[in-house]
Amino acid sequence: MPRKSWFTLLLASVVSLSAGGAASGQDDSLYVPAESWSVFTAGVEYLGTTRDAKIQNPGAFIVGPDANLANFGAADFDYQSGVRAFLGLSSEGVKLEGIFSDYGVWNYNNSGNLTDGLAFDEGLGGPWTGANSIDLTTPFIGLHSAAAAGLGGDADESEGLGPNTTFPGDGLPSYEVFYRSRLQTFELNLLSEDPTAHFQFGIGYRNLQLDETAGVAYSGTFRAEDFVAPNNGLSHIALTTAGGLSFLGGTANGFEDEVGNASGLADTLTLLSEAKTSNDLNGIQGIFREEIMYWRGWTIDGIVKAGVYHNQATGSVSERHSGVDPALGGDTSIYGRTLTDSQSTLAFVGGLGLQSNLPLSNHWSFVTGYEGIFVHGVAIAPNQYDAVNSGVYNIDTHGRILAHGGNAGLQFSY
Repeated sequence: MPRKSWFTLLLASVVSLSAGGAASGQDDSLYVPAESWSVFTAGVEYLGTTRDAKIQNPGAFIVGPDANLANFGAADFDYQSGVRAFLGLSSEGVKLEGIFSDYGVWNYNNSGNLTDGLAFDEGLGGPWTGANSIDLTTPFIGLHSAAAAGLGGDADESEGLGPNTTFPGDGLPSYEVFYRSRLQTFELNLLSEDPTAHFQFGIGYRNLQLDETAGVAYSGTFRAEDFVAPNNGLSHIALTTAGGLSFLGGTANGFEDEVGNASGLADTLTLLSEAKTSNDLNGIQGIFREEIMYWRGWTIDGIVKAGVYHNQATGSVSERHSGVDPALGGDTSIYGRTLTDSQSTLAFVGGLGLQSNLPLSNHWSFVTGYEGIFVHGVAIAPNQYDAVNSGVYNIDTHGRILAHGGNAGLQFSY
């Protein structure tokens, strides 16, 4: 072969090897940055949730034949509407998400009429024989003490709500039991995000607000039955001294019967006992999420959350009594008292659920699921009645709730 041809072949081989080596070195380099990626998500969901509560004692607000007629023993919450909004940003294998959930207001209400009158004091031995009554074991301690001669109260008459043997024609007292509860939560979570992995781990901050109100009210015609020196009612002095109640408004003349009122009509008297609680929980939660099913872009994930929280709980228990002269222009007299307490305590919050994501387009998807949330170590409103002893209130924070329900909404991804 001519010398020029050999030289040309050798030069071509060297150039080829050099180019290949350079390409190989470029592919194997550790310093070439990978292409970055990020995904933004946002969405809103409708929540339909119910809950139960561990009520330590269903409550006995009165003593007598109707003691079990008006209490929390039958408390039951229906599914209530709520809303959830969320934002998320995934980038470089990490996802940051914020979630706000308002589970709505769970509400229980029961009302009706007693089958007999309601005595405030020793009238059970007289005009209210066999009827209902209040005493020191019921939440209406202030009113009972004001009316009971044995406790330093009114010694001239027996007081209560008709009917009784003297006024058998009075309408039966009405009652109302109510229990309202609201739960709101906010989460800020940091999770692992690997498109090829079937699970995620994470940690986050969570705040829960649980606020409750529960109570019972009785309303009827006020009667004062004379047996010593009649004063035609339950006096302002008896209510504010022996009863320990504060005058809250209206006319400071106590509660008056048909003789005490110039109208000739007896006061319509309403007795109200109410407990309120507020729980502010702040804590850290762990999160585990695993893909359970995948089919043509449709995914179903299982989610577990659990954490320990600090709960700042506040509560109050009050009794409030309002007497109204039903005549046109008649006066109103209101008396009551409120006991309050607060406590810092530990609480536990756990959650378990399923979440589905069905793509509708490149950016939109339909999300739905079912979840439950368990909270232990909170102040439940009905439990506060057992926390009052001898006029001293120490808030009870041993309550728990279990809420569960479904969700459905839309998610936007970009």
